[in-house]
Amino acid sequence: MKLKEFIKKNGYFLIAEAGCNHEGSLDNAIQMVREASKTKAHAIKFQSFTKDTLFATEEYTKTLSLDKNALDAVDNITFKKEWYKPLIEECKKNNIIFMSTPFSLEAVDDMEHNDVAIYKIASCDIDNLPLLERLAKTKKPIIISTGLALNKDIKGALSILKRNEVALLHCSVQYPTPLEFARLNRIKVLRKIFKKNIIGYSDHTIGIEAPKIAFTLGAKIIEKHFTITPEKKEGDHIISLSPDEMKALSYSLDGIKDMLGDATSLKKEHILSEQEKKELVFAKRAIYLTHNMESGMIVNENDLIALRPNVGISAKDYKSIIGKKLKVNKNAYTALSLKDFEK
Repeated sequence: MKLKEFIKKNGYFLIAEAGCNHEGSLDNAIQMVREASKTKAHAIKFQSFTKDTLFATEEYTKTLSLDKNALDAVDNITFKKEWYKPLIEECKKNNIIFMSTPFSLEAVDDMEHNDVAIYKIASCDIDNLPLLERLAKTKKPIIISTGLALNKDIKGALSILKRNEVALLHCSVQYPTPLEFARLNRIKVLRKIFKKNIIGYSDHTIGIEAPKIAFTLGAKIIEKHFTITPEKKEGDHIISLSPDEMKALSYSLDGIKDMLGDATSLKKEHILSEQEKKELVFAKRAIYLTHNMESGMIVNENDLIALRPNVGISAKDYKSIIGKKLKVNKNAYTALSLKDFEK
């Protein structure tokens, strides 16, 4: 898969972030695939981790002053490695791209074994050297969230992923993100600094306004959390879109894409539509006589008026006939021609 080619064809790449909203149920995950495909999202993304490959449990709970058993439930919401095959097959049936975020080397190996076509790196792992080096060997497209990254961190990751097509997603790791901390202008900064990379946006605000604005600012990849149980408010459900909301986002992006225009809208010179070309005649003005005049009479400024339609001599050229002598009789408010005047 080539991200730039996909985006060139479709206008953008919309990812429904399933995350852990399946809550440890394969049936839920399969249903999420089916529902996401109906929204016209291009991909659905899960997260591949286990408690043991993500946490040093004792140190983590001690550092955060948590109960020793605080992480016991993590494995109940993890993506099981035996899920890859049925979910990838379900994605193929429903014409949606399967994705997942690997949080360990083992997860990368599992995904390679299942021919996953594209990888996502979470903000927290943009400087995870072992993971980056393992992903570099895949030579596959990689999307990186940059929520916790300074520019030097991004450049460090790119220096490792030289053989991969890399997209960078602006995001905030505040869940949910207050609107004033969305800082969407960062998208313009990333586009300016990292010109060779696709720039996108991973959204953690509530609603669909932020991703819509991000798209107008040049984000070509939009990632938004997705749930089939929007009534739940714990975990990521609160920042997730329901199927109907994801569909609304998809249709909004299509509408914005149309309004922004195709490649002709980026040309230095304005390109007229076919209807606008007609308006050159019907909306613009030409020069007309305000009264009947006979052959041999000299036309002065007081004899002229600019009116629609623009036929004959354009209003912009009215000075070209001031002081000229008519060689034919002309009625008022009829089209003039340079042939009507002596040279």
